[in-house]
Amino acid sequence: MTDLKRFRTFALSLADLGNQIAEDAWRGQLDVTYKEDGSSLTQADLSIESLWRERITSTFPDHSILGEEFGAETRDSAYTWVLDPIDGTRQFATGLLNFSTLISLCQDGAPVLGVIDLPLAGLRFVAVKDHGVTFADRPIHTSAQTSLGEAVISLANPKSFVQSKQGFKSLAKRGKTIVYDGGSPAYGSLARGLIDVCLNGDDLDAYDICALVPVVTEAGGQITDWQGEPLDLNASGAIVATANQTLHQKVLNTLNG
Repeated sequence: MTDLKRFRTFALSLADLGNQIAEDAWRGQLDVTYKEDGSSLTQADLSIESLWRERITSTFPDHSILGEEFGAETRDSAYTWVLDPIDGTRQFATGLLNFSTLISLCQDGAPVLGVIDLPLAGLRFVAVKDHGVTFADRPIHTSAQTSLGEAVISLANPKSFVQSKQGFKSLAKRGKTIVYDGGSPAYGSLARGLIDVCLNGDDLDAYDICALVPVVTEAGGQITDWQGEPLDLNASGAIVATANQTLHQKVLNTLNG
């Protein structure tokens, strides 16, 4: 078994564990607290990441870990697991459906494996570098849309665009259809060919970003920061994903025009 195949199998086992905790919590009585920055936090966030860290450390003791809730554990390895136990806690904590769990593996800082798991649907996007991406165990691909005027565009919560507000306003005037606040599941929909452009503002960190990169690129799409630079373990801030390179350049021109 190649390393990436082994890592994929392990990542799916983590997703299974997180899936059950998230679903049980969502169906039960959700107790919500708030971090210093005002973002939501539930016990499910903490429980999932704690369990994931235990499994990673016992299985790959030399691998580093970066997670939203417990920060970084740096070890002597080319590999870093990047974890977001509940991506979209604001939605999760209010009983809404558009949240996911995110698992990524970076090699020398570059994302090589990504999982966007949808616990309530029992479905997930799974991508491995140079091996494509699947949804519901079938290969998927981005759309062939190259016209920005005809594109389906997903925009994050407008409040997340602070320094990037002007670019948000410019792109919001384009497209055939605009949807809002789709979160990480929107990037999976882009990989399925249902959305053509996804835009997020300044409030992202590496654990929000890394799992999205293989899912989008292995489906044939493009994902970068707003200057067109690639995204890696050090990425943060505003990002954009599109169905293909032609559309990506048009979106970058609009954001930076």
